[in-house]
Amino acid sequence: MEQAIDADTLQELRSLMGDALNEVLLTYVEVMPTQIEELGRAISLNDADSVFNIAHKMKSSSGSVGATGIANKAEEIELIGRAGGTEGTAVLLEHIRDMFVEADQVLREELRG
Repeated sequence: MEQAIDADTLQELRSLMGDALNEVLLTYVEVMPTQIEELGRAISLNDADSVFNIAHKMKSSSGSVGATGIANKAEEIELIGRAGGTEGTAVLLEHIRDMFVEADQVLREELRG
C-alpha cells in the first residue's frame, strides 16, 4: 500500500514554514474525518458533483501536508466524479480511510515535536 505521508515532503514543509506548519497540520487532522464522512455520503447517494468537489478539496489539503498517498487516491476519486460517475470510488475511499489512520498518527507525532 502507498505511504500515507511522504516524510521528505513533510520535512521540507517544516523547514519552509517552521512552527506555522503546526496550525496547518492541526487543521488537517481535525477536518479530514469530516471530509471522509461527507465523501462517503456523496458516494452512497451517487452524487458525482459532490464527489468531485469533496475529493478535490481533499486532494488539495492532503497535498499541502505531505499526505501524498491520500492526495493520489483523492485525485482518482476526483477524476471519476468529474466524469459524472461514482463507480469504484467506495473502494478508493476505503484506501483513504486506512491511510488516514497512519497519517493521523504521523502528523500528531509531528505536532508533539
